[in-house]
Amino acid sequence: MSSSTPAAENRVNGQYHTGGPRSLPPATSVVSVPYTLDYDAILRRDAERVWDKPTILQYIRDNTVFTWGASGPYFDNAIHLKSGKGIYLFDLDGKKYIDWNSGAMCCTLGMDNEEIAAAVEEQMRELPYAYPCSFSCPVKAKLSALMADMCPGDLKHFFFTTGGAESNESAIRMARLYTGKKKILARYRSYHGATTTAASLTGDPRRLPAEPADPNIVHLMDPFGYNFDWGCLSEEELTNKNLQYIQEVVEFEGAGTVAAIFIETITGTNGVLMPPRGYLNGLRAICDKYNILLICDEVMCGFGRTGKLFGFMHSDPMIIPDLVTMAKGINGAFIPLGCVAMRTRISDYFKTKPISVGSTYNSHPIGLASAYAALKWSLKNRLYDHVKEMEPVMIDCMNQLARKHPCFKQGRVVGLFGIFELQRNSRGEWLTGFNGGVHPALDKFKKALIENGLITLMRWSSVFCNPPLVINEEQIRASFAIIDKCLPIIDEVFEP
Repeated sequence: MSSSTPAAENRVNGQYHTGGPRSLPPATSVVSVPYTLDYDAILRRDAERVWDKPTILQYIRDNTVFTWGASGPYFDNAIHLKSGKGIYLFDLDGKKYIDWNSGAMCCTLGMDNEEIAAAVEEQMRELPYAYPCSFSCPVKAKLSALMADMCPGDLKHFFFTTGGAESNESAIRMARLYTGKKKILARYRSYHGATTTAASLTGDPRRLPAEPADPNIVHLMDPFGYNFDWGCLSEEELTNKNLQYIQEVVEFEGAGTVAAIFIETITGTNGVLMPPRGYLNGLRAICDKYNILLICDEVMCGFGRTGKLFGFMHSDPMIIPDLVTMAKGINGAFIPLGCVAMRTRISDYFKTKPISVGSTYNSHPIGLASAYAALKWSLKNRLYDHVKEMEPVMIDCMNQLARKHPCFKQGRVVGLFGIFELQRNSRGEWLTGFNGGVHPALDKFKKALIENGLITLMRWSSVFCNPPLVINEEQIRASFAIIDKCLPIIDEVFEP
């Protein structure tokens, strides 16, 4: 080949000639002098910094990026914390807050637990890391044995991850490898994580920035729509219609192409919605009929949030999913950790076939130690029984709000998994429409709660009530007293 131009008579069907070499402009993202890591100078600057509030806020503002939203407004509205104890958080000025949403529904054991802290410290000193592909360690055996004793049926086999999204991604990979099929059916009113495939699995608007993503995920309508109504007169009819609809979707998609149905057993941030009676049993029957795996996402409601170990255990008779994903409550979020529990036949399959998924921090010994200590603490203190005992207290407090405040549309509680929703008028219209902006009154209400010492999550027209599972009756009633004090802000914009 040549870049020179041949004579005219040789330009047709002759030797191919390129356009010649091109030069690149100098790179601009370079340093003008060689970079040297000056160890002593860096350590000296670090030692000289005075970590007062202005300095802390300066480095948070200038050198960090917040999750989900635009970092500027998120920084402006952030509560800058210093410490925590029990159900309480303390900011840099020492102001005390009730953590009414358990962080991200994850700090189930509160902010301090000496047994977990001691277990983590001991593991750090003994063996802080073990490469999960080639090594194991005693704490992995101990946690697996404890969880095998706790989990029902043949859910006795565990793949440990670093969190909920990774657990869900791993479960999808396992389902596709095990079944040889690709499609996953999920629901619109769902959230399964922020990583690419987990976001594809998600049905709510947090999915949209990740699109186009996984083309083999098909979304289903839920038993409870945001505005859509199935028009059923009874719970039994609602269940039957939904199951008929799902079975038809399976057939339309081709049962031979569907690897799994993937659900939050109790919908989390899209409404704290218990499935209607018989729904989970019907899904189990559909999966059995068509050789489809049933995967239950228990990341949010697992380990006692609902008063039972897992949300699927509220089904009657109790179903056994094929895969169960978990995180958050597995160790109270003291350290990042997640898990996929699987049935024996799936575990057996991966004893001879590659699981084809893994990461550096899978089965991290320190995370495993935190979970082993957290679950033992929960068992010794009968934590899940305590949650059931607190449920009627939550219901009573919500009923008092409903009687007093016209803006209160409806509320739901199962265990210490709670939510109430706000209406703008007597016709029951939502205070804020689906995926709408923040209503000015809701923003004012949230600021009033914070001023009065209570922090929680709000989304559209929903106010979440998911305190740490260690909360007591007095603390629950004190929390609702703050909410009751601030709700007139929403009542003021209610239209009769």
